[in-house]
Parts: sequence; structure tokens; C-alpha cells
Amino acid sequence: MDRRPSFNELIGTTFSLMSGDLAVILCVIAALTIGATYTDIAAPMAGLAIGIAALVAEYYLLRRLIDRYELRSADRFAGFGSFFILGLITGLGIALGFVLLIVPGIYLSARWSMAGPALLAENEGSGEAMRRSADATRDHILPIALVWALIALPLVAGALLINGLGTMVANAEGNGGTIVALDAVFNALIYVSQVTSWYFGVAIYQLLAAPAETQLGPVFA
Repeated sequence: MDRRPSFNELIGTTFSLMSGDLAVILCVIAALTIGATYTDIAAPMAGLAIGIAALVAEYYLLRRLIDRYELRSADRFAGFGSFFILGLITGLGIALGFVLLIVPGIYLSARWSMAGPALLAENEGSGEAMRRSADATRDHILPIALVWALIALPLVAGALLINGLGTMVANAEGNGGTIVALDAVFNALIYVSQVTSWYFGVAIYQLLAAPAETQLGPVFA
């Protein structure tokens, strides 16, 4: 049976998944925000470590969700190395798409949106996970892209905040505390968007690719 989740169903399923993990989500966002703010201020060269920490958090949160909703069809989860390679390939492809004309980046974000969950649940390799995601989302680009735009709003708000207030405080005396606070807010908004996108990927996988018996019931359909 062809599944055609609506914009509302995609949002509802995402937040239904998140509601069961709220305490964990808040802890992850807080930890990443503190780490990123510290490295921004005290050790900028250590920023890569925060990126890797975020990827590790994503890996284990996705495993947790896939186990909870019995979405795994493989005998075992894909390893972190495969997950890292997938993140590197899709991240570079999406970034290049945004650099070129923005629209290709949005398109690739939608097409590869469930590649991570597909890799972990099916353990068929990065290329196959990307193909599975592209095939499953082919006829659902618009609602998925619209939800992605909604998820990105905190990130956009943070960028506007830094752009609008950063210059003002940079020229003021005794602005150290203000700069740290602004950086913390910006990082928190980044990770709100990022963590939400992880759950959105699982929601898409559950609605479009997982066995029917593992799906959540209709939410805000």
C-alpha cells in the first residue's frame, strides 16, 4: 500500500517520537551547547571534537529509537564507522548543493533524510542506505522539504540573532559575558534544529520504509 504522509502527519510523528525521549533530548542539547560554547570561546581549534560528539549522540539516539519501535530488520546495527562515512558523504553533498544554488541542497536534504535510520536498521552499507532513502522519499519531496524548513527555523533565528546583536556588543566595553551568552543561545538553537532533524529522519523511515506493523498510529493526520 502506497504511503503518502501529509505535512501534519510528518510533524506529528516526529514530535510523538521526541515526546518519549524529552529528558534525553534536553540533556543532549545542553551538553552539546555547553561543549560548543566552551570551544568557541576557549579552544576554537577543538570544534571538530564537538562535531564528532554530535555524531556519536545521533548514532546512539537513532539506535535507541530503532530498538524501541522494533524497526531493525538486520541481525545487528550498522557500526559507527559506516554511520560516520554516511554522514560525511551526505553532509558534503548537501553542503555543496546549498553552496551552488540552495535549492539542490534542500532537494538532497529531503531525498537523503532517512538515510541514517535506513543504514542502522538495515545494515546494507552507506550507498544502499542513500538509495533506500532516495527511493522512499521520491514522491514526497514537498512535504518533507517543508518540514525541514520548519525544523531549520531555530537555526535561522540563531543566525539572525548573532548577526543582529553580535556587531553591537563587539564594539561595547566589558562585553565578554554578553558574547558568551549570545554564543550559548546560538549553539542551543543549532542543536535544537539538529536533534529534531534526527527524530524527523526516523519518523520518515517509519512512515515510508519500515514494515507496516511498526508504524505509529496516525498523529495529526
